[in-house]
Amino acid sequence: MNVIEKRDFIHNYLHRVKEPVIDELYEKLMALLNESLLEESEDDIKNGNLTTHEAFKQEVQAWRHMK
Repeated sequence: MNVIEKRDFIHNYLHRVKEPVIDELYEKLMALLNESLLEESEDDIKNGNLTTHEAFKQEVQAWRHMK
């Protein structure tokens, strides 16, 4: 089964899964997503893809003026 078929299978049968299993799947998925975000952040740091504090501050100030 390829990734698309697996996603479709999960989506089609998810309504049959009981709450304790849903809770467990949710916890595992969130942990995997958080781990992925951490790895991406570490890669950004290693590759020098950083934003200076001053540039971030200016960006936030620009957001405030958009309201």
